[in-house]
Amino acid sequence: MTLPANDFSRPSNWQDFERLSIALLSDVHEIRMRRWGSAGQRKNGVDAWAKSADGRVIALRIEGRTERYGQPLTPADIDAALADAADFPHPADTFIVLSAGPDDARVQAHAAALSASRQAAGQSSVLVWGWPTICLHLGQRPKVRNVFYGHEVQSSPKRKLALLAAAFLIVAGGAGSLFLGKNAIDASNAKPPNAAANVGSIAANLEELTGTYRQCQALLEKNVFTFTGELVETCRDPAASQLAALSKKVDRQKSGFDAQVQAELARLLAIFHEDVREAVAVTSVAHAFDTAVVQSMKDGCAPGASNDRDGAVVKQAGVAAVTAQHRYYFLLKDFIIPEMAVAREILQLHASGAPAPEQMKAAAGRMEQLLTERTAYVPRETRWPFTAASARQNATRDAVPGAAQQSDTVEEAHWRDVLAQSSTQSLRGRAKDIDALIACGALKENARALAQPGS
Repeated sequence: MTLPANDFSRPSNWQDFERLSIALLSDVHEIRMRRWGSAGQRKNGVDAWAKSADGRVIALRIEGRTERYGQPLTPADIDAALADAADFPHPADTFIVLSAGPDDARVQAHAAALSASRQAAGQSSVLVWGWPTICLHLGQRPKVRNVFYGHEVQSSPKRKLALLAAAFLIVAGGAGSLFLGKNAIDASNAKPPNAAANVGSIAANLEELTGTYRQCQALLEKNVFTFTGELVETCRDPAASQLAALSKKVDRQKSGFDAQVQAELARLLAIFHEDVREAVAVTSVAHAFDTAVVQSMKDGCAPGASNDRDGAVVKQAGVAAVTAQHRYYFLLKDFIIPEMAVAREILQLHASGAPAPEQMKAAAGRMEQLLTERTAYVPRETRWPFTAASARQNATRDAVPGAAQQSDTVEEAHWRDVLAQSSTQSLRGRAKDIDALIACGALKENARALAQPGS
């Protein structure tokens, strides 16, 4: 059964994290990952690897063996990992960096840019899995989950606690809060001369990010099911790169802000990074479905075998993906986009030079309500997930298909349509998979066009 993206207990040490990572990736890719070198001893910059039946090589880099276990990665860490792995004797098609630390929008944007340039040069793609992404995959992998966590599913995600903490700090008027109290207003009036302009510039950046989220919402509203390529191009990569640019701007300009404004911006950025992590997560689940589809097509190449694209494994991955997209649609519509609007209002009040306490308090209250409701949001389960997705533009987040829509026949028709699209959409950008399927006769030569960017 596919479970929500819960925060499982993080392994207490790198050795256990290494074992979990190898087991999880073996299950995700349905191939046994082997350690490269002796246990705990990295060799050629790689900790584990595997070669699939069609010759694709997957290499794992499991970060944190030093005192940095669980710490955030930086773009420089990814560059260093690739440099270390340059002499790995089995040229990888996919290079995955796993970390027990948080997901980070800057790192994801950097990995996406590296993947684009490296694949154009015939080198490996680069993926980075922080602990939240690993938890998402654990929720979909009962075999690994049960080995490492028994049958317990934790019900208090740390991400929810982080968002609640941000809401509390915004409205509580505690240390560093800029929203309440005479001292905060006095500090705002005492900011350096260019501080208001800088805050206004940051608020303008949020307009661009909000536009991306609106485009992503429109994409999900248009489609019953959205495949990986469109999610990457419309949602994940633009949001990650825009937030990375915003984070850099805040970092460059922070010396022009007093400590209270810096603290407030840090709290807002924590919320924005969680928003981007959601885009990364929903794309990852769609990618898992595409991978299941392609693997079923390749399995059909074996002598006497048939294409099992309609099998239980593919269906389970499809249900997981459409459920994740349905949840993400309402996160965007009801929480993320409204949060961005409130954040812009708050920053514009700061930029005015003399924010009124009543206006600040009202804006802070709206942000608190949005974050509190967001942390409590759990989508209702339904046996007709594709039907629910087809009608979400006219539904509320708690709605399930009504009596008139509760039809297994209609649900099956939606699923069949997704399967029909997957015969091309799931192959986009997968040059080596397409080559293998052409070689075995499952695809025609003209399928190579699917490997081209923007196909």
